[in-house]
Amino acid sequence: MVLNWNTEQIINGWTRDLIVKYKLSGMLGIVYNGNLNQPLHDAYPDRFKEWQLRVAPVGYWTAENSLEALKWTIEVKEKLSDEELMRVYDKSWLRHHKIGTPLKVYWNESPFQMLDALYPGKFKAWQMRKTPRGFWTKETALELLKWTIEVKEKLTDEQLKQVYEIKWLRKHNLSTPLKEIWHTQPFSMLDELYPGKFKPWELNKVPNGYWTRENAIEALKWTIEVKLKLSDEELMEVYSFEWVKQMGLRTPLVQFWSKNAYKMLNTLYPGRYKREMLISLKPMK
Repeated sequence: MVLNWNTEQIINGWTRDLIVKYKLSGMLGIVYNGNLNQPLHDAYPDRFKEWQLRVAPVGYWTAENSLEALKWTIEVKEKLSDEELMRVYDKSWLRHHKIGTPLKVYWNESPFQMLDALYPGKFKAWQMRKTPRGFWTKETALELLKWTIEVKEKLTDEQLKQVYEIKWLRKHNLSTPLKEIWHTQPFSMLDELYPGKFKPWELNKVPNGYWTRENAIEALKWTIEVKLKLSDEELMEVYSFEWVKQMGLRTPLVQFWSKNAYKMLNTLYPGRYKREMLISLKPMK
């Protein structure tokens, strides 16, 4: 009987049960000393790798053979780019490609250690689909955040303020330490990396429950006196609802001053300005 198997069928179907079924056990024992895979190698020279077949020969796996198998799987069989590799590489992927045994024997079931042995220093542990157990510490998380901002994304301060939020941290594999170490407060994490460099209200999204009247007035004062260093004349020329909104203070303006920009300013500087002095301030709608 001719099976007419394709390559995949041979890889998955070549087993000792098949040998027994077709009464080839004697031949396997006498000619090949029980080596299940050798008949295939003789019949199809260089067609199959040991790690492709159902069972590797006893004693086959060494650290060197394991890395050869991993390299071949990534570069030849799957032809993965670095980005594609990071999306799929984990224990399940290694088991699927029949490299689970050496992962356990030589790398203590750490996919990153195995990959780093193949490509020393090329990848960071935090780039992996799943980080090693116990990997995250405050120092490691801040190192990754700094690397992501300054090296990978090369963000200016203004660009960072526009994109920095929970979704951005999740996209860059930082959601776990954000939750475990900073209780899902993105600003707390950023402030630990760059102490005092940014204010909560400068970010695209302020922390939950952050806005109070006091914080809003502090933010307005800081914006006028520290960030923009506006003179009285300059402030009177630009100050308006739209300006407050542009400075990221729309939420407290609506929440505490019912969109009345003049009342907000007067809370900060009681009696210092008359409404008619503010050139850009439009009548309330």
